[in-house]
Parts: sequence; structure tokens; C-alpha cells
Amino acid sequence: MKTEAMSRYAARRSQLTDASVPPGVVLEAAGDLLRRATRLGTEGVEEALRGLGRPEVETWLQAQKPQALQPVLLRAAEEAMEVALDGGEEAEVWRASALEGLAARDRAASQAFALAAWEGLHGDLQGDAARNRDRFLASLGSLDALLLPRARWFIPLNPQRRQEQALLEPAEQDKAWWFGARAGCDDLVATWTSGPQSPTPHIQDCAECRADIADTAPVDAPPRRHLTRDDLWRFDMGLMTADERERVDAHTARCGECAQAVLALGEGDDAIEEALEMDEGDAGVARSARSSRAPVSQRPSSARHPEQREVLEERRDFRVVLVRERQRVRLLVQPLAGRAVTAAVFLSPGRPSLKPTNGPEGLSFDLSSASATGARSAHLSVQVGNETLERDFAF
Repeated sequence: MKTEAMSRYAARRSQLTDASVPPGVVLEAAGDLLRRATRLGTEGVEEALRGLGRPEVETWLQAQKPQALQPVLLRAAEEAMEVALDGGEEAEVWRASALEGLAARDRAASQAFALAAWEGLHGDLQGDAARNRDRFLASLGSLDALLLPRARWFIPLNPQRRQEQALLEPAEQDKAWWFGARAGCDDLVATWTSGPQSPTPHIQDCAECRADIADTAPVDAPPRRHLTRDDLWRFDMGLMTADERERVDAHTARCGECAQAVLALGEGDDAIEEALEMDEGDAGVARSARSSRAPVSQRPSSARHPEQREVLEERRDFRVVLVRERQRVRLLVQPLAGRAVTAAVFLSPGRPSLKPTNGPEGLSFDLSSASATGARSAHLSVQVGNETLERDFAF
């Protein structure tokens, strides 16, 4: 690989004397050789830089946009991670593409290096050209400041990165983070692709690797989250899926605070049941113990649980009411004064509206199925004569 890389850089020497090559490519080739002078020599570099005129260099500088390298390097990072996670036949394709992204950043470094050498031969740039040069260099510095802390993304390319780094002059090796940063942290890859394991000697001695592992610990073992008010309401109304109820059971088994909150819901239900049974003369009916594993529809109290109503909108000709019951949530659009009402409920833009059913109270939209999928808001459209209502609501 090192021999191949040296041959690739040595081949750039021919671009120094090619009159058809643009100024930016001449700077790239000159910088590539200057930054690897010990390995490759600098034959032809000074002549090529002397041959670049000031107008050519100033025009090239004006067109530079180093910020365009950011998406290139981010894509290279994604591809490098594919090398580690895929490991199949496509790994080499990902590797080659990711290395090309790193090479793009290195070519910009070569241009900057050669530009300084050009100024040493022709004199400093002035005016707008100097400002363009400073902007070019500052943009590269900002890009490096943003991505250097994320150099671990390129660890799967370490064998190739180390070989590229070794070709550079010592001073350039320290600057070229895209080749050198985290180039010895190969052991970290195993922590991404394998289960828990004993830390290797490198990881024990590498503060950066230990920090990376500590940063990912909350992802591998997320902190315990208490049940929210919305969780408790959906649990109490029977709107949770079976998986969600399993998670509630598992959480309350180890969290006394949330177990107490669920117990309080059960005690409230018991009090309501007892009062209703006394009113109806059904005191002998046994009550089932509350369990999040049992669907609400199987609990004796569910059919008699009082509903909660919230008036969302009231106009002269209609009223909009959100109805929360034990097993479902409904939206009612109630016509007043005998007016004809049309209405639609949309869960999100571009999705079909929910179909209403006609009942004695007006148009009814069943929101329960939407709630079970995680939807929490919708858009309502109502038309009564010349009056129109458009509003969003939460449920």
C-alpha cells in the first residue's frame, strides 16, 4: 500500500509542467510533493510555482469554498463506519470511497502549503486577494475544529491512514489529523461491533478511547426514565400497546416512585367502582385486581368509568368537544340550532382524514387507534354554512 501511495504522489510531478492543468491542480501537486519532500523530492516544484502568475492565483483563490469539504468528510465518516459494521464484500468499496474523502481534505492542505510557498517566491498577496487567502485558511481551520473531535469515525481506516501519515514530513504529520488523529486506536472498533469485553491494554492507557466508551454508555444502558403524566394517563385509559404495558410492569417492578403512582390510579378506580356498585346494588360483584397486563376492556370497572369532556371550541352554530373515556378518545362536532355540519380530522399533512360516524350528538371521530400508534395531535376542519374553523388540537 505504501509503495502504491508513493507511486501515486510521484505521478503528480508530471502535472507541474502540463500547461493544460488548472492553477489549483498545480498547487495541489506542488503541495503534495513539498509535504512529502523526504520521500519524494521536490524536483520541478519551484519552477512550477514560479510559472504561476499572480492573476491566476488570485482568480483561483476567489473561487475557493472550503466549507464544501464538510459534507464530503461527513460522508466519508459514514462510509468508514460501514467498513467496521458491514465487514462483507462491500467493505472494500466503502473503504475506497471513505479514503477518497480524506484525500480531498489532504489536497486542500497541499494547496494551502503550496500557496505559502508561492507567496515566498512572488511576494505576499494584497488587498482582496489577501482577504480571500485569509478566508480560505480560516475556513479550513473552522472545518478542522469541527471535525477533529470526531476523528474516531475514521478509525476503521487506520491501516491506510497510518501509511499515508508516514509519507508526510514530521511537521505535517502533526497537522494532518485526517490521517493521524486516533490512528492507533484500532481496539475501539471491537467495542462497537462486539458485546461487553475486558478493556485491552491500549484502551486502558488511552484517555480518548475511555472517554468514547463512557460517552456511549448511556446509549448502551439508557438512564431509567420515570413514567410521565402522559404515560400514566394512557395506562389508566387503556391506550397502551401490549409492549408498552410490559415496559410499565418492568419499570414499576424496580421503581418504587412509579409503582406508587400506578397504585394510586388503582385505588382511585376502586373508590369509583365501590360508589357505583352501591348505587346500582351490585356490591356483591367481585372486582379484579388491577394489572397493566390485562386489557382495560376485561376490567369490570371499564364499562362504567365516567368520561371526561373538554370543550375545545364553541361557536353559535356548532361545538367541538374532546371526549376521553376508559378505552378510547373521541372528538365530537355537535351542530347547534339544527345547522348542517361537515368536518374532517387530519392526523398529519398528506394523510387521509379520519372518517366520522353520525350519532345522536353529531359527528364523532374515533382517535383511539391514532393514539395507540403514538399520534398526539391532529388538525380539525369544520364547515357550517359560511363559517369555517381550522385548528390544531392535542389529544
